[in-house]
Amino acid sequence: MHDSLTPIDTSFDQWTRLSDAFKQHLSRMKEGDDEARAEAIRLARELDALTRLLTRELNAGLNRP
Repeated sequence: MHDSLTPIDTSFDQWTRLSDAFKQHLSRMKEGDDEARAEAIRLARELDALTRLLTRELNAGLNRP
């Protein structure tokens, strides 16, 4: 039997890893690390894209009969 939540669970794990990395870079920025800004911006964009994907997958699952 196919578990329809598996792709979402995998994506959610990735979302969690990205969120943790983003938090670390924000902390580094607060401490004055200028190089952390570019990576924080990249991570924010990746998080945004993944959040949109997860939202679409969840909405599609809710609209199935």
